[in-house]
Amino acid sequence: MLQRISPKEGQTLTPESSLTWCLAHLCEPGSPGRAEHQTVPSKDTDKRSKMHQWRALVAIRTQHIKGDKAGIARFRGKGGVKVLLNLLKHPECSRKVLDLALSILANCCTELETRLEVRKLEGINIVGECRTVQNRAARALGNLAMDPESSALIHSAGGVPLLLLCVSSAPSSPTVAPPSDSSPKLECAQSAARALLYLSDSPSNRLSLLTQGTLSALAPLIAPEYPPGLRRAALRTLHELTKGCGVECAREVSRSGVLSQLGVMATGESGEHFEELALKTLANVCSQGCLRPLVGSLGVIQRFTEEVKKDPLRSGVFLKALCLCCKEAVNRAKVKENGGLEVLMTFLSSHQNHPLSRFAILACVDFVFDESAMEQLQELGLVPVLVARLAKLARGEEHAAERADANAASNMAHNELLPSSCLESWLLSEGLISSEGELPPSVPRSGAYHHPYHPEPWTPESPILLLLSRFSHASDPSAALVSSAVISDLLCYLTQHQDPSSRCFRMLCRLSCNPSCLQALVRTGSVALIRHLGLHELNVFTLPAASLGDALLNNLRVQCESGFGSGVLTHVMLSGSESDRMNCALSLPFITSNKSLLKKLLLDCGGLLAALKPLDCAFDDDEEEEESDSDVTSQPQYFPLLFGCLSALSGSVKPKPVEKNPTLTPTGASPPSDFDLVLELDDATRFPANQEAVAGAGSEYFRALLRGGFGEEAQCEADEAIRIKDVSAGMLLPPLHYLHGCRFGSDPETGGECEAMVGASRFLVLDLQRELEEVFLSFLESWSDRPSRSNKTHIVKSEPDQKSSDPTSELEVTAPTKKLNGLPEKVEEKDASFTGLIVLLLAVQVGVFEAAQIINNNDQ
Repeated sequence: MLQRISPKEGQTLTPESSLTWCLAHLCEPGSPGRAEHQTVPSKDTDKRSKMHQWRALVAIRTQHIKGDKAGIARFRGKGGVKVLLNLLKHPECSRKVLDLALSILANCCTELETRLEVRKLEGINIVGECRTVQNRAARALGNLAMDPESSALIHSAGGVPLLLLCVSSAPSSPTVAPPSDSSPKLECAQSAARALLYLSDSPSNRLSLLTQGTLSALAPLIAPEYPPGLRRAALRTLHELTKGCGVECAREVSRSGVLSQLGVMATGESGEHFEELALKTLANVCSQGCLRPLVGSLGVIQRFTEEVKKDPLRSGVFLKALCLCCKEAVNRAKVKENGGLEVLMTFLSSHQNHPLSRFAILACVDFVFDESAMEQLQELGLVPVLVARLAKLARGEEHAAERADANAASNMAHNELLPSSCLESWLLSEGLISSEGELPPSVPRSGAYHHPYHPEPWTPESPILLLLSRFSHASDPSAALVSSAVISDLLCYLTQHQDPSSRCFRMLCRLSCNPSCLQALVRTGSVALIRHLGLHELNVFTLPAASLGDALLNNLRVQCESGFGSGVLTHVMLSGSESDRMNCALSLPFITSNKSLLKKLLLDCGGLLAALKPLDCAFDDDEEEEESDSDVTSQPQYFPLLFGCLSALSGSVKPKPVEKNPTLTPTGASPPSDFDLVLELDDATRFPANQEAVAGAGSEYFRALLRGGFGEEAQCEADEAIRIKDVSAGMLLPPLHYLHGCRFGSDPETGGECEAMVGASRFLVLDLQRELEEVFLSFLESWSDRPSRSNKTHIVKSEPDQKSSDPTSELEVTAPTKKLNGLPEKVEEKDASFTGLIVLLLAVQVGVFEAAQIINNNDQ
């Protein structure tokens, strides 16, 4: 055949440079489709055809598709894939031709479009039948298996036995075998291991490979006597096979004895940088409880801990393995020794919304009966993390937070995360099921599992409550559990969760009955939080008629009315900080009914002044036009507690009960027929009212509420009750009466004006506020000429030019009287501030002498 010279390039052009010529000569010798044929092919013609066929294959391999994606696309576009598959169908082709044809097909299958065409032409079955060239066939199958669809077809076409045959053909002692004999077989085994890696792309495919003995066949190939390339390929496949390790996987791992070799590789003793893959493989098998003790004995728990310390977000598989190793006592000791508890707490503190944080909490539950471990977890700050998570669960923020932090877990596979059900998680970890889909339909997917430490149904908050309950059983749990933040979050769970667990209430009862916690409960203001809980009537437990807050306060009252409790209260009042003394003073009326003790602590020990001090601070802030977020007076429970102190000193037993639906029909008020508005308090008390009267010019608050375009305006039009939060009936009723035309008489009852003043200020009824100020001042002027209720000495209102006829009387009472007579001026200097009004009311309730004594102490 003549050769042509390219005038442009000056090079000799052979027929092989034409892709069309090459494809034309790929047909089998003697067939009608070949380029040169005769009616009766001779031996020479057949030999020449085979030579042309070989030259065409070499040209395609070395010229037309080598290193050029465009060349592969051009080859595929001219039907080259179909021609190759037709060539592979004929077993009479020489082994050399089949080897080169499979090599070309494997190279082309690196492109997605070629893999699609091979599947379309049913080429997977054809490649699977080429058992005479196992290495090339294994490589082609490996490239085809990169697509999930092709992987499924290879499994169904029976391609796995061919690959396992390649793996088993590797010599058992490659270092002593002749190089010419061992090298091709080792290369074939490496290609097969790579193909099996891609065939392990789903749980069902992994299970199919495990049942066919793939893991046992690959396990010997990671031995140090094999080439590094083969060891790495086998190790990668083992790592993929052990993902989501189930019962069958655990059985194969145990049979193969591969754990010991993995342990050597994970510790870096075998070299070749196989540590990470081997360590991940051991982390995978930790999903099975029967294998975890063996894994722990290999000394890899320390490596798990080190990897999580390096990068917690990228070490999810190691963190999960570390958490699972906490289930067995033999491994828990290793976790403690290697700093595992510190690692878990660091992760929980820094990544509270991470999906694997639930695994970390469950790992802490496994230490619930380990005293030293629980003490260490407490010192590391586990309690604040738990109660914050509990509050999020109560408010429904947990799932939203996990979605917001989903990017942090994007590098982990789905099967590395916690299953949707705690029951499924436990069944998987104990090896009772291999995947989530194996849970029997007859078993409910939620609420069916009961933890051995938790008799109630296992819910997302159950491990949190279990740990907190364990902390509450300590002899003195006050340091860990008694703080305003912790108590607030526990009460938040009880009041806001749709179905709270009774374990939380039992834990609070345990704390309120523990004498070691009494002082901390008083100092931290927890009593105020508990009393606020009493406003919420919860009927989810075994207390159908009593509120939870009252039950807890009763427990505290029993302690405080004992000699020990009285000593604790006195100690706090005498030696505590300003905030401690204020919290103690505000708590006293609700935890003790001993009047002499109340008077001693509130008057003699300065408790009432400590309770009133935040008011002075608040007015100072107002003068500076600055308001602090931590202002005590801004808290809704402050004023009710302050009123409780004043009522306790006045000697009144209880305020008069308020009717559920009082009728506002005094003189000048709107008749009941005009009531077209209903106001509802936190305790479900309802008050009918007239919308025009309430939303008129008398109250800027109600006018904005009902006519300002807010949601309450729509509620009013729909005849729905409007919620008024964080106020008592005593604060709401006086402004309502006033807006409906009612007015105070000439001799109003004492004890309710203070709440009325708060209500007038809260709802911006300015006229009522001014009238109440005048009432308080008139009370002071009338009481200044009356004898004190605490002693029999008459107080004389001294004039500048008048002296008392009794020197002894004057010496005894002149100083207090002067202090008291100067009160109106002090009030006027503060522009009739609310602090001054409180002191005036104090004079009305406790007597002039005691009020003057308090003022005198305050000046000092």
